[in-house]
Amino acid sequence: MTLSGFFTAFLTYLIMLPAAVLCFAPVQNYFRFKRSHTYLAAAGLITLLAVICSFAENLLPFDFSIPFLPVIVILFFAYHKSLNLHISQSLGVYMLVVVFYSFLVNFSIIFDAMRFPDRHLKDFSLSASVFLLVLGMVFSGMTCYLMAKYGSFLLEHLQQIRIWMVSILVSARFFFFNLRMVIHRYSTLHTNLVGIAYFTVMPMMFVLFLLLCVIFYYLVNALVEKAEIEDRNHILEMQEKQYASLQHYIVADTKVRHDFRQTIYTLTELSEEKDYNAIDEYLHRYRDALPMKETAYLCSDHAMNALLNHYLQRAESNDIRTELNVMLPEINHIDNIDLCSIVGNILENAITACLDIPEERRFIRMVISEEQNRELYIAVSNSFSGSLRKKGDRYLSTHKGGNGIGLISIAATAARYGGTAEFSHDGNIFFSDVMLVNKSASR
Repeated sequence: MTLSGFFTAFLTYLIMLPAAVLCFAPVQNYFRFKRSHTYLAAAGLITLLAVICSFAENLLPFDFSIPFLPVIVILFFAYHKSLNLHISQSLGVYMLVVVFYSFLVNFSIIFDAMRFPDRHLKDFSLSASVFLLVLGMVFSGMTCYLMAKYGSFLLEHLQQIRIWMVSILVSARFFFFNLRMVIHRYSTLHTNLVGIAYFTVMPMMFVLFLLLCVIFYYLVNALVEKAEIEDRNHILEMQEKQYASLQHYIVADTKVRHDFRQTIYTLTELSEEKDYNAIDEYLHRYRDALPMKETAYLCSDHAMNALLNHYLQRAESNDIRTELNVMLPEINHIDNIDLCSIVGNILENAITACLDIPEERRFIRMVISEEQNRELYIAVSNSFSGSLRKKGDRYLSTHKGGNGIGLISIAATAARYGGTAEFSHDGNIFFSDVMLVNKSASR
């Protein structure tokens, strides 16, 4: 082993540093630990692995493509453990970056093969290592903003695990394609038309993968817009039902007030006759004839009021005791759909949890209030069976087909408003505490 060989290999493995920067770009709101500590730990782990792999490559008869495979696996598990994301999401981002950098590695091999046609990949040159590292840094610098903007959008809005799995499978196909295309004997590229075919296929596959990423983003964006429209329509439908109920109450109330004068006359006559039994019977009949108001006024926001009435009626129909105290701020910079989505997800989970326990133990308490004219707090507690499923710090659904995505959606929405979402339990009570920054510049 020579110092020059070790240094060349070490520079080659340092390509993992700009790749790590790109991996962390879209996940700024999902760090499990302190951000600076995560960066330092990642840099330290990559450096350590680079040193170990450099020694191994110089002492054993294989090229750098062999150690990269176990290193990729090790770094993924470290990456996933550092984030509060579902494994499908973290793997989706990770595989995307790995594929792009596998293309860069093949481009650097082409560069080395053009300069030294008689060599092997085992003799990867220092100039090619520097070329790969510079290429990786340039690519990371050019795409870091795009990953941060559009990648974070996908993480915030795309919660369907199946769609993430499809993206992972597509990335895996391209990754194994790049593995198959690794040139170990450089002279191969200079034989007949192999080099021309290779130089044509590799850029085309790179562009194809890039186009697929763009198409994937726009498809997801269309799905998100469709989901938002459906959410708005759902809220409008609830508003329409509550409006019809309120109209029914107003009409009935108007009739009662119109007939009230005749009621006074009747009660006066009965009173003069001192027929108290008849008065008592008349009052009972009158009370039963009064219209019952089906729509409760819970807050000034029409959409939120309709949503709360919807879940309040669901809770009452399932014998769930409810206590709602909603005080929304007069000036609210939080998007109506986002706020309704958070509250709806929490109440949906709470009602579902209550259905697993006896009626006498069912309850939901909710408080929504603003503090210091800046922060909007949503605090909900509900009873549940006490049975839980957790993965790390994340709660999972206990129902068939459930995966806790609702809680992930709440946390993602809260993060967009510079807030937090914390979930905990104590015995048979589950707590959901969400804080949103109510400022126009918070988004």
